Amino acid sequence: MFEFLTRRHAAPAEMPLSEVRFTREDLFVLMGGSDTGMFAADDDTIDFGRLEREGMDAWRRDMAARLSPTGLVDAEGAPSDELAEALYPLNKPGIAVNDAPRPQRRGERERRTVSAVFYDGSATAIRALPGRRAGFRLVPLAEGDWDAEYRSLVSCPPLRNHPSGMLRFAKSDNRIGESIAGGDAAWLNEHFSVPTSDAAGMEEFVAAVRANDPSLSKMRWFVVSDYRGCDFEMSLGFSIPQMNAPGFAKRTSLVFPEYGVAFSDAWAKPSPHSEPADFAAVEFLSEGTLLDFLLKPYPYPRELRDSERG
Repeated sequence: MFEFLTRRHAAPAEMPLSEVRFTREDLFVLMGGSDTGMFAADDDTIDFGRLEREGMDAWRRDMAARLSPTGLVDAEGAPSDELAEALYPLNKPGIAVNDAPRPQRRGERERRTVSAVFYDGSATAIRALPGRRAGFRLVPLAEGDWDAEYRSLVSCPPLRNHPSGMLRFAKSDNRIGESIAGGDAAWLNEHFSVPTSDAAGMEEFVAAVRANDPSLSKMRWFVVSDYRGCDFEMSLGFSIPQMNAPGFAKRTSLVFPEYGVAFSDAWAKPSPHSEPADFAAVEFLSEGTLLDFLLKPYPYPRELRDSERG
């Protein structure tokens, strides 16, 4: 299970980082645990029984035997400066952006293809390669080109800014998705308490989507998790992301890049000591890039908190 590539698959010496394939175990060893996006190495994909039997040192020796010819690790499995720089943000309490939701149960098909972590001015994406055992590639992102490089990885067009800006919150409701697909702008305006001055914008958006893309095939899913301020668990000898900061927030956003509109199902703590709660948001994105939007977390809305207090 989760076998390493065998020695005959060892990469040629001095292979560029962009061409090296890493297994889940390679990345687990190199990162010292799970990646923040819980994509390549997490509790559902790493064989912890095997880890307990063999130990991380055995995995490191196997990884070093295969990858040391590339020059990216030495004979003991220590990463080169180039690889260490690429790995740096991946297991840190930054903001993780996945291009689909994480599977919720064993056996569910993995739909994610890219997971990027943004931390302390650095960003690296893990990209899944085709095939069940194909492995992963690491793609460091240049800070000035984060948006273009990330969109290239997930094959997403540039965000076209909406003519007007709007951000409205409401309670989560399954009818939000049904209303987008069904073209029910009236229900969406009512649910999000959209002001009369912005109601026409919702109607125009829904009508345009229905007319140009009734299958909604051009919409894009993104899952954003804000781990800033969180402490990662290390008691087992490896890192496991923890959602323990008072400001931890997560959202699954349905983005329509060509229209500059995003609907989100979000999750955050109403107060530092409370349990997280769900809420929904709709935003007309009148400025910025796709990543500007994705890297902006939604704290629990004050208006919902105040209304719940009565």
